[in-house]
Amino acid sequence: MNFDAMMPRDPFADDPNDPASFLTEDEPFEPISDQERIHVQQDLKSVIEFKKILKPRGIEGIFFMCEDCEEFHYYDWDIMAANMRATLAGELSPVHEPSAQPNVEAYVPWDYCLGYLDGLEAR
Repeated sequence: MNFDAMMPRDPFADDPNDPASFLTEDEPFEPISDQERIHVQQDLKSVIEFKKILKPRGIEGIFFMCEDCEEFHYYDWDIMAANMRATLAGELSPVHEPSAQPNVEAYVPWDYCLGYLDGLEAR
């Protein structure tokens, strides 16, 4: 899924004095190891399953505590999957903006999702 159409237009588009033109190129993206690839593939399968089981129950995605800014970040299922697919393709994750005011009650931690699925399988 491509989220580019959801992004606002770059305010410096077509501007010859775009401040970004003064930035140097990013370092090349380091490929992930075979072991990391296996983990990302497993996590992607989990996200697909989480969405299938939890979205109909009103859970829109996952939240994480960001260690840099010490705030929660909320990720919809499709954004999580797109980030993982980009990693598997050897690309940087696509830029995305969180919703302005996410319904925080519609997001759960990763471990909650794992526990929920484990509970379903234990029946």
